[in-house]
Amino acid sequence: MMLPLFIESLRDSRSSQPITVGVPLPKGMLKDPGGVRLLDSDGEQAALQRIPLAHWSDGSVKWLLLDSVLNSIERGCSRWKLTRCAGSEDECRPEQLSVSDSPNSIVVETGPTTFWIGKKIFQPFTRVLVHGAEVLDGSSSHSLLTDPRGRRATARIEQITVEAEGPVRATIRLEGHFTGRVPCGFVARLCFFAGTPLVRIRLTLHNPNRARHRGGLWDLGDPGSLLFRGLSLELALKSPAEPRVTWRTEIDQPLRSTKGEIEIYQDSSGGENWQSKNHVNRHGRVPCSFRGYRVRTRSNKEDGLRASPVLSIQTPGESLTVAVPEFWQQFPKALEVTDRLLRVGLFPEQFGDLFELQGGEQKTHTIWLHFGAGEQLSDFSLDWVHFPAVAHAPPEWYARSEAIAYLVPAGNKSAERLDSRLAEVMQGPNSFINRREVIDEYGWRNFGEIYADHEAAYYPGPPPVISHCNNLYDMVYGFLLQFVRTGEVAWYQLFDSLARHVIDIDIYHTDEDKAAYNGGLFWFTDHYRTAATSTHRTYSRENCRSRDRSYGGGPSSEHNFTAGLLHYYYMTGDADSRDAVISLADWVIKMDDSANNILRLIDDGPTGLASRTSQPGYHGPGRGCGNSVNALLDAWLVTGQRTYVDKAESLIRRCIHPADDVAARDLLDVEKRWSYTVFLSALARYLATKSEAGELDTMYAYARSSLVRYACWMLENEEPYFDHPDKLEYPTETWAVQEFRKANVLRLAAQHADDPLRSKLIVRGSDFAERAWSDFLRFGSRQVARAIAILMIEGSRDAYFRAHAIRPAPPSSEEYAFGVHKDFVPQRIRVLGQLKTLGGLARALHSLADVRRWRDCVAQTGSLKS
Repeated sequence: MMLPLFIESLRDSRSSQPITVGVPLPKGMLKDPGGVRLLDSDGEQAALQRIPLAHWSDGSVKWLLLDSVLNSIERGCSRWKLTRCAGSEDECRPEQLSVSDSPNSIVVETGPTTFWIGKKIFQPFTRVLVHGAEVLDGSSSHSLLTDPRGRRATARIEQITVEAEGPVRATIRLEGHFTGRVPCGFVARLCFFAGTPLVRIRLTLHNPNRARHRGGLWDLGDPGSLLFRGLSLELALKSPAEPRVTWRTEIDQPLRSTKGEIEIYQDSSGGENWQSKNHVNRHGRVPCSFRGYRVRTRSNKEDGLRASPVLSIQTPGESLTVAVPEFWQQFPKALEVTDRLLRVGLFPEQFGDLFELQGGEQKTHTIWLHFGAGEQLSDFSLDWVHFPAVAHAPPEWYARSEAIAYLVPAGNKSAERLDSRLAEVMQGPNSFINRREVIDEYGWRNFGEIYADHEAAYYPGPPPVISHCNNLYDMVYGFLLQFVRTGEVAWYQLFDSLARHVIDIDIYHTDEDKAAYNGGLFWFTDHYRTAATSTHRTYSRENCRSRDRSYGGGPSSEHNFTAGLLHYYYMTGDADSRDAVISLADWVIKMDDSANNILRLIDDGPTGLASRTSQPGYHGPGRGCGNSVNALLDAWLVTGQRTYVDKAESLIRRCIHPADDVAARDLLDVEKRWSYTVFLSALARYLATKSEAGELDTMYAYARSSLVRYACWMLENEEPYFDHPDKLEYPTETWAVQEFRKANVLRLAAQHADDPLRSKLIVRGSDFAERAWSDFLRFGSRQVARAIAILMIEGSRDAYFRAHAIRPAPPSSEEYAFGVHKDFVPQRIRVLGQLKTLGGLARALHSLADVRRWRDCVAQTGSLKS
């Protein structure tokens, strides 16, 4: 095994910089990761930590997480190598990294530095020693949450977990809550690196309350929100001497120094649209006070637009340096020094308003700290924090591994049109990154989100429309695919920031609401309307001026995307993304379980919420069930728990059958049924997953026969959307690019068919793909976010099928009889049906009269939720 590993850096760096990267491996290549070695650009062996994240069905490693520390890196691309060789695993062990437990503390030793983490209060440290010398005053170090009246709460730790303890990196997870009148939960992950005095802190603040969302509206100011004045981390040096402060506010500025106090405060993005309505508060007012940042010292005051500061406080015997990634992008932020105290304002009190965490919302901030013994800042600069190096394998390796399906590297002749179109959205003033400026898609709640510029087409108000994608069509996965296809760091920056945004803001982190919503993913903001005060939660009272009872809603299975989060976990090792995948799959199971609503007193069958699409009574092939099946498959892959695949199979049986009367599904009603191809794609993925696992059983045969039956119907009946534009309410570029779904379903189905049907499916799929390109390229608006979201995934599959012969999938192990399909009826309709008959009404009244059952149900569901 010899895997080239590229290290991309936008700047020169001469200081220690940890890197973490997940790499895929072909099936059967690696059983034991202990023999894997990392060689730097000079051929020298580097310290390496290896953690398998996923395995193939034969037990070989599928995804391997690597940790190392760069001692220096030059600007540009450095070529490292991952090899496998015999010999001791300890050939290049760094300074000893250890984690030990004492009665009151967790103690982490990295070699030069020893850290004590208290078990009761998150400070974060009670002591820090560098080369045996005390550098931190633990009694004056705190993490503080300030309530609206200025009262401070401390963070009480309830659970401590050692998540990783290897030769390069140790990760300690602390979970608890803040005391006082703002009952926020928190999770802190502290990462330590062998041979360095570096610490990375990721602190998540969480509102566990449910939103009340009266009328299905999710505006700021909801009774479930938590309001607070600020959140900060305070660290004090041990020495009583007045420290010298050294800093730079922007990366290319020279270092400066002063004695005493300093404040670096970013109030807004610093962009031209810094007062965008994207930042309105619960009163509909933009609370940003000025454009950009300010710096104050005892003797000077200055301002600027976008700060990326690094700041160090130093005495003759000690130093502490801090940098906060995305300082200006996730405004407001502050760094302050008063006497010996360094304060990191994550939600700084200087901001002109209270902060509001909506019900079920959380926010994660990252801080890098470097402890020293009086060194100069140039010796341990944290400038790289604002431009971290990115490690990745070559595009050809990702494709060869087959750990990411249907992947063809950029530059392949089959991908010429795809590459050209995607270049249009990555270069120039209309690139995805530059589009952030249109509505100022910055700030702690917005950064990473993708501006939904396609909604401007039919928006009746003054531009720009404030609209968000909320991971529409799994843009995290789309961006990630393009990164591994191209190796271009800009794609990495897009999927990295979007994934973190989705995990924090777009997922509803509560278990106090109804099962249909708890843990779900919020839809994109409402079509052709402003988001107003709903932030990223779809429905606002601003758009519901009348008493329209049909308006409003909440998370739904029709908008549930997990593949991007799963692969984000594989490529970064991010534990939150793994948890998010599992949470979204659990949401599917719970929303469909009648035990979680009051109607179970009358009917305890499945609710149908995991499989409905477009209409309450439709439970055939559609995106509702397709997304649910995908989420369950992803959770199966990441946990190995059979519960998830069992539920996926029950949904498949519910929604499709090998003997279906396909014409009766009315799939040509495009406005209601277009997404049947989403389900068929999920069905094909189910088959591929089962095949890799060696499970060629009854359900494999059932799904295979069903897919081919629907593909045969498509072969005879399906037509391009723009052959009948009169059927389209809004004939936009999105319909043109949706054509790729049909093309790819036909080619996926061809894997399971014999000739001559197989050849017919391939030819018809190619015809649809050509028509998709023809129609799509007619639109001058082809660069809008929604169209590109589809193109990144479906266009990449098209390029793969053009480049590769379609390999036949294995047949099922034997022939099966599948019986007759019984149409599924959802719980609500079943209950209504019972209430329309005298017998059913009598049974329902008898159930409701059973006081004990009623009380038990309310106790289990928490309220009268349905």
